[in-house]
Amino acid sequence: MQIIMSGLARPELRPYVRAYAQRVCEKDDSPFAISVPAQVEQILNFELGVMPGIHHRDGLISEVVAVGGTQTAFSGYLDVRPGVESFAVFFQPAGWSTLFKTPIHEVTNRFMDATTVVDSSMRLLWNRLGEICSFEARVQLVEEYLLRKVRSALFPDLIAASANFIFKERGALRIATLAGYHSFGLRQFERRFEREIGVSPKSFARIARFQSALDAKLVAPQRTWLDIAHTFG
Repeated sequence: MQIIMSGLARPELRPYVRAYAQRVCEKDDSPFAISVPAQVEQILNFELGVMPGIHHRDGLISEVVAVGGTQTAFSGYLDVRPGVESFAVFFQPAGWSTLFKTPIHEVTNRFMDATTVVDSSMRLLWNRLGEICSFEARVQLVEEYLLRKVRSALFPDLIAASANFIFKERGALRIATLAGYHSFGLRQFERRFEREIGVSPKSFARIARFQSALDAKLVAPQRTWLDIAHTFG
């Protein structure tokens, strides 16, 4: 039987991290496939058991520790197999980049080997996670690691902060209003946002609304898609 666990980040990490999740498939589970929709979060994924088939639009992902950014469209699918054990950190849209000093646009629509982006501590973290069985203990270990990164984190610039804010508002805001708040003209703001994030702010907001709608359906499956569509525009 497949087991999925999730939990929120502690308050000190919430400017950077939204949540953690773990998927464990028993040895006698049947294989199945999962579509991976568009999303605006940056995600750090650890594979701790049998390697699933991770099919991204750019090809098969074979890294046991992979980091990806905003995905502007259906990004692929997962072949989930017996023995798969995955642990993921869901960052704010600019959370990973702020903590690990990686330009946001470099991971947009991509997944990269996180052990080559970060120093040897990332490989060590993967090894230690594999030695622990419980989800709670893994969360504690990851949070101890991330809290050390907070001390030297970058201060989010206005574009990174804007990306986080759009997600917080579930994409339900006018880009012109956000640009004016930062004393930018709309076209100037759009050009800078797309240059730094790798996607236009209007598309980013649309994906945030889409992701919020999916989350709403998961939380309340009895709601109709029509009701959710009206709620999130």
